[in-house]
Amino acid sequence: ESSTDHVSGWFACKSYQSWPAKDESSNESKMTKHAGKGMIIYDNGDMFEGEFENNEPHGIGKMTYKDGRVCEGIWKNGKIEYEGELVDRMPHGRGEKTYPNGAVYEGEWKNGMRHGKGTFKHVDGSSYEGEYEDSKRQVGVEKRPDGSVRYDGEYKDGMAHGNGTWYFKSGNVYTGEWRTDKMHGKGVMTYANQDIYDGEWKDDREDGKGTMKYHNGDVYEGNFSKGKMHGKGTYEYAAGDVLKSIGEWKEGKKCGLFEDFVRVSKQVYYDNDELVLESNVTSEATSHEDTDSEDALPSKRCNVCVTP
Repeated sequence: ESSTDHVSGWFACKSYQSWPAKDESSNESKMTKHAGKGMIIYDNGDMFEGEFENNEPHGIGKMTYKDGRVCEGIWKNGKIEYEGELVDRMPHGRGEKTYPNGAVYEGEWKNGMRHGKGTFKHVDGSSYEGEYEDSKRQVGVEKRPDGSVRYDGEYKDGMAHGNGTWYFKSGNVYTGEWRTDKMHGKGVMTYANQDIYDGEWKDDREDGKGTMKYHNGDVYEGNFSKGKMHGKGTYEYAAGDVLKSIGEWKEGKKCGLFEDFVRVSKQVYYDNDELVLESNVTSEATSHEDTDSEDALPSKRCNVCVTP
């Protein structure tokens, strides 16, 4: 015969000290293995009623502690795995589940899945609080282990998707559209140095039409590609002789024919961001008095000088 008995079905035990229990008539330990539904009152006054496997609470059950606390839900290997409301043996309603890796979810459930409002806390201290649907994030706030906000917005399949704000560790803040965890669509990035880009994005980089306002007062408005000025655009300078440049950029540099506005208008030619050729058109008038006399003094005539 085996030295171990297996008892199935409903059982009751008035007192429980520990398993296995030593058999005085044998050098071997004998243990009654309970499986199924039952009730045990422990020596410390706690009482468990529910399902067992291998002498431990396993399945659906309720532990009533001596101090009056009640813990009801799903048990696994003697420990509570899910505490809360159940329907058809599945989490449904409000409840809290502790996962094998130590992560904890507390909130609403539907048919065994996270569904509705809830908070998920990871072992490293990071967390998500917001809406779930079929155990997937929908819209909420994700925080770092130090409690600072990482992302606040919409999700799809567990990734940032839709509209949201991402707070980078560098101090940069992006608010706008997302696609599969990447900045994609229209959005505004406020950089840590107070530069601001407002425009189109593609795969986490400025791409398309946009406006970059630099912290020194300069402003570029035009086309971008892969994070650089590329294509037609206008650059306005906050200081210096050149007030504005209109032309076409290539990978962040001026390239080709540009129109620079200084005190006067002039056409200039750039090659790889280097000024190659310019032509000035200047107007000079020494008086506001009008005259149509051929005998007018040269100083009172309006002369146009074209300098190649």
